Amino acid sequence: MNRRGMRGPGRGPGRVTARPAGLAVILTAAACSQGPATAAHTASPASAAKLTVTSTLDGLTALPHRIHWQAFPRPSADVTEVDYLIDGKQLWVEHTGPYFYGDDGNYLVTSFLAPGAHTFTVRAIDASGHVATDTVTATVPVAPRPPTALAGTWKGFVNQVPAGSCSPGPCPPAGDWRLVISPIGWQVYDTAGGGGLYDVVYLSPGLAEIRTGMATGHQNTDGNAWCNMGAGDRPAGRPPVSVRWTVHGNLLLFTPVGSQAGSCGFIAFLEFRSGDRATPWTKAGA
Repeated sequence: MNRRGMRGPGRGPGRVTARPAGLAVILTAAACSQGPATAAHTASPASAAKLTVTSTLDGLTALPHRIHWQAFPRPSADVTEVDYLIDGKQLWVEHTGPYFYGDDGNYLVTSFLAPGAHTFTVRAIDASGHVATDTVTATVPVAPRPPTALAGTWKGFVNQVPAGSCSPGPCPPAGDWRLVISPIGWQVYDTAGGGGLYDVVYLSPGLAEIRTGMATGHQNTDGNAWCNMGAGDRPAGRPPVSVRWTVHGNLLLFTPVGSQAGSCGFIAFLEFRSGDRATPWTKAGA
């Protein structure tokens, strides 16, 4: 199982220790289009005939809200590293196949990028030091805004509960937590100031689907969402889960919908259950 990338040390919503790193860009998801694009394939002179790399972004000029970004180095037997760069900045590293941005089967979720054109590069390196790159220039859409009543920063307090009493998933640490809902996604800040970032879509009024943990190149979020640091877990290996939300004044309540097998305790965390009753989040500043 792969364990690599620009990732932090936490697991799920409950064990994150990194400090928050601001996601500086503003966002959005309109219709996407795709068409022929010219991918630049380059390699060091000594490796031109030995190592090449392509990716699932080849041929695209516009990316959707989320897409698998997988690299295909050839020959792959001696490949030791595949790097993923956006606008020249390395955001993810893979050392064993399959070579996915954000971990096996995960997605590149574009909502953390400013809308417009960006460059997306995969760089393969083999054991002999040969290098091959593949670069695509494509636009990303404006990320959809969350419902007005739901957007903003919410705060909650988690009470201390006996270990093992949270099912499914681990119990979150006791203390003050924050949930920031923006066009980027749902950002959780735990008691130490770090936390997971989640891709969320709004299916209908009051109904949201929580998809995967997002990889953005920040250690406080990458690898800290959707239990993808647990044995056998993958960010996209777990199915999305649905949750109903209601806002009454300054209070926000969540109710799980359907199977929660993939939530790894995240929905239980959102509910902040105290015994048999859900505890609401409170609007920050209220």
